[in-house]
Amino acid sequence: MASIGRMEKRILLATTVCTLIAYVLQIIAVCTNEWLISDIPGGLFRNVTGDYLIQIYGGLWRKCFVTMHNKPGSSSDSEDTACSAHQFFPSDDEVLLDKTIDHQILDYIRTGSAFGIISLVLMLIGHVFAVYTLKRPRYIIKRLTALLHIMTAVCVLVLNEVFIRTTEYSTSKLPGSRVKNAKLSYGYSFALSWLVFVVYVLAGIVFLLMSHKKKTEMADIVDHLAEEDEPVTIGRI
Repeated sequence: MASIGRMEKRILLATTVCTLIAYVLQIIAVCTNEWLISDIPGGLFRNVTGDYLIQIYGGLWRKCFVTMHNKPGSSSDSEDTACSAHQFFPSDDEVLLDKTIDHQILDYIRTGSAFGIISLVLMLIGHVFAVYTLKRPRYIIKRLTALLHIMTAVCVLVLNEVFIRTTEYSTSKLPGSRVKNAKLSYGYSFALSWLVFVVYVLAGIVFLLMSHKKKTEMADIVDHLAEEDEPVTIGRI
């Protein structure tokens, strides 16, 4: 029993290390702009600025535009990148004037950003319980940690699905938001978020499987993990 307990603790420790790495990856995913990339073959000449727009990429918070002063393919030219933050709460007049947004797309953008923040908060809380579980492996704390990991995975799933819906809606309902003949692809930030989702689903399953209650009377030797799961009697005997 003691050897089984040590093995379970190693598994939980390894799982917690994986979720910590996933936490860092999710921070990178949420904070970076490489969620959706739009490449423009040959570039798009803009009369107002007199340059060529060759790429647009963006994330949960900002959209960036990559331009060149000469036609793409010229070896003497260099790329310039300018980024602007999403307008989460524009006025009605701004919505009417901007052909790249409407109230529906704004709801999508705000929802995705909100779930990005919620997922990070749940990850932080889940790690507090996971570390406590390693010190005091009570089955109820393991189950609570498993629940938090599953809730985190659900939030990340909602974030990713909302971003997909945002992309589909903007390309089909907002012609002003897309460039003709542009090639769309999802970037590494989006891929990292899906990787984090898989890690947290597996972590939730692991903590749930390890949360079975142990009985000290069933142990053939002293089992500290079983003792942790024994009820505590408060009062006078």
